[in-house]
Amino acid sequence: MIDQLGDAVPGGPVRRVVPLAPDVTELAFAAGAGSLVAAVPLAADYPTEIARLPRVAPNDAEAIVALRPDVVLATTAGNDPRVVQRLRQLGTRVCSMDVTSFARLVEACRLAGDVLGYPAQGERLAREVDARSARATERARAMPRRNALYVVWWEPLIVAAPGTFHDDMLHRAGLSNLAPASVGRYPRVDPELLLDPRLEVAVVPDERDLREGLARTTASAAGSRLASGAVRVIWLPADLANRPGPRLPAALEALVAAREARP
Repeated sequence: MIDQLGDAVPGGPVRRVVPLAPDVTELAFAAGAGSLVAAVPLAADYPTEIARLPRVAPNDAEAIVALRPDVVLATTAGNDPRVVQRLRQLGTRVCSMDVTSFARLVEACRLAGDVLGYPAQGERLAREVDARSARATERARAMPRRNALYVVWWEPLIVAAPGTFHDDMLHRAGLSNLAPASVGRYPRVDPELLLDPRLEVAVVPDERDLREGLARTTASAAGSRLASGAVRVIWLPADLANRPGPRLPAALEALVAAREARP
């Protein structure tokens, strides 16, 4: 098998799995392999079954290897590629997910099922994710398109660029991303972008630090359009919107619902 970074994943039985990020932790459980998970990363908080499992630092390759995993699930959404490479050097099987769109999430569901030995469950999960995403996308077609940014951080201003799953979520919800292309997936940009007269909507994960950052931004010159209400802020549940895992369709549904309430 080949993972989403194009690297080969050797075959063999899987009895112990260690995911290295919250999104792939959720993916392992959703694909039916929860009973195989030997440990979870420090930041994982879902599903509730993980409460009984030991924790491991995702940047500690030796500690991960000491857990004797048959497969490690990694992700480009937060894992250090140097650690992944070190794990491979130590002889550990690694499968990396690179979810940059809802279509890639569907692929990741199937890949997880195949790698972990639960292909039927992976296929069912893939179809569920695909169907939910398609229904939400279809609902958004009835609304006028608006220009938007997905704000990852306010100070400094960091946004989701084209080629990210956040960009795909915006487009599916009827929003056109004003973030610059060709500067990386999550570039730091000039706060003056918030003054662009084309900007109509800012989509933001709902976290205390981001709400406090918005308050400071609206008090600045660059935040004047936010302060006046010319730019609408839509808050999304952070644990759904931040993770390119099996619950991502719920974030899209929440965004579409917010738009339906006020197109």
